[in-house]
Formats: sequence, C-alpha cells, structure tokens
Amino acid sequence: MSVRGSAVIATMVLAACAPDSLSNYKATGFNGYLNTVQSQCQPLWIGSNPLQQIDSQYAGAWQSGFNSFLDMTSQLYYNRMSPADYRVAVQSLVLTTTDTRTNNSIDCIIAKLPANRPSKP
Repeated sequence: MSVRGSAVIATMVLAACAPDSLSNYKATGFNGYLNTVQSQCQPLWIGSNPLQQIDSQYAGAWQSGFNSFLDMTSQLYYNRMSPADYRVAVQSLVLTTTDTRTNNSIDCIIAKLPANRPSKP
C-alpha cells in the first residue's frame, strides 16, 4: 500500500472516532437545533459559564468543558443518550445537581429536542 493510501485510511479511521462535536460540520439538523437552543433557551448557563452563543470562541477558559458539553448535546440530539443520562452528564461537568440555572438550561435543551430525533448526521 502506498504512503498516500495509508494516510487516507488513517484519516478515515480518525474521523470515524472523532466526537460528534468535531465531526458535525455537515450536520445541518444538529446545527439548526443548536441555533434554536441558543435563541430560545437564554439565559443559558452551565455552572458558572454563561453560553450566550453556542460557539467555542465564546467558551473562554471553559474550553474543555464546552467541548464535552457540545459532544454530550450531540449525543442527546442523535438519540445516543437519553434525556435523563444527558442531565446527569451535564451536571457532572459542574459537579452539582442543585444549580438552578444549569437545571433550567438542561430543561430547555431537552424541551427543544425534535419529536423524531435522528440517529446519525
């Protein structure tokens, strides 16, 4: 096998393993869902982190937490995670189950899910 062929295969394997948050650039349904959440769930808070825009540019020092949040939200949208599991996962990012702002945001994110969630981008 050529070096180029090996590189192509390696790239395909890595892309298949990428978290949904990094491989969804063609996922127009998910991106539309994020736009809905961003516009209809304000104020959107995860712990002490306000998310005025669901965009990594606005995550600041919370970059790794933001990436995890985005991946979890993708898993929720693509029906790979139940709403109950999503709630626990997001709460684990902020190490509390009692933060009112976070819980209100989670409630809204779940409420904005489409009735027939897709299973893949």
